[in-house]
Amino acid sequence: MPQHQQSADGFIFSILSGKIPSWPDAANTAFADALQQELHLQGLYPLVYHLCKNAPTWKTWPADIRERAKKTAFQQAACDLAAETRTRHLLTRLQASGIRPIVLKGSAIAYTHYRQHGARTRGDIDLLFSRRDLPAAFRILEAEGYEYVYRQGYLGQELGFKDTSPGQKNPPLDIHWRSSSYVLLAHLLDYDEIIDSAISIPELADRPCAMNPVHALLHACIHWAKHTASGDSIRTLWIYDMHMLAGGLDDGEMQRFVQSAAEKKISRICAAAIAAVKQAFTCKALETLHDELSQIHQQEPSARMLERHATSFTLRDIWSLENSITLRNSLQDILLPPGAYVLRSYGRKNQLWLPLLYAHRLSAGLIEYTRRRLSR
Repeated sequence: MPQHQQSADGFIFSILSGKIPSWPDAANTAFADALQQELHLQGLYPLVYHLCKNAPTWKTWPADIRERAKKTAFQQAACDLAAETRTRHLLTRLQASGIRPIVLKGSAIAYTHYRQHGARTRGDIDLLFSRRDLPAAFRILEAEGYEYVYRQGYLGQELGFKDTSPGQKNPPLDIHWRSSSYVLLAHLLDYDEIIDSAISIPELADRPCAMNPVHALLHACIHWAKHTASGDSIRTLWIYDMHMLAGGLDDGEMQRFVQSAAEKKISRICAAAIAAVKQAFTCKALETLHDELSQIHQQEPSARMLERHATSFTLRDIWSLENSITLRNSLQDILLPPGAYVLRSYGRKNQLWLPLLYAHRLSAGLIEYTRRRLSR
């Protein structure tokens, strides 16, 4: 970013790049207000505090901003400790039952790539389950005091649960059974592939429960593409996460990342995501990854996800799935998602409802799909 010192955003990216700036002499009230608003909205106060607190230039900042950053960081640390205790208990219970969830996104990266995991704020805890484990997992979650509250999108593949235990104010859980709710992205990183090479987070679980660094960066790129397609704002923390993930790869991991992106036919998505990170951070790994990804020339249906406001599903997505297993699984996701998921989506418990609910879901989906296509 060439204008780093002339905007609140630029000031923040200077900090995240490791160049802790002095408070600008020309900074006015508008700059201070804009900076504080951005730090608050982006959940960056704890991270900025941990990065800046020991730098000599930190003392040149206004005392009220420094105090707010310190207070927010301490509050986040307390909340994070409580959430860690609760999460470890839940993961231990699940693993003891033979269920091995994968901790996703910021909830995992906070432990694997941040020096102080409380510096990485999280609005929720994302967990990926094997489709076959969902019924048992839901029963355990509900026995532990979690209550279903919402589903994400028509295709779903994500359910929200809140902790209703007395006295608990822990982050909600986002339960996933595919790596994305977009058809073209959903099966790029399947659970079985992830769990086979999962890594450990000792603070959270006894058995491996996080994506390896290559899978984590691939998933971060897929996540970035999904939100780009949805027309969402891209959070600064997501960009910083990808910067941290890329910078932590060794030479062999970088080669595997590029190879995987090519094999999964998402090299254009990954190149675009890495390019977005490069706009904010200077890093040799980012340059290398972008250069190698840019040299891959092949047809990739997933590239339509780079179009702003790209829909999550079109019929041509199905025809573009070359692998018969992926095609079968995608059709199964669309037509016959897990019964446990459907029952909770409709607020039912008795499985006798399932035929009617599947029929209603399919008919409602066809109507919604037709409406969207006609409105384009």
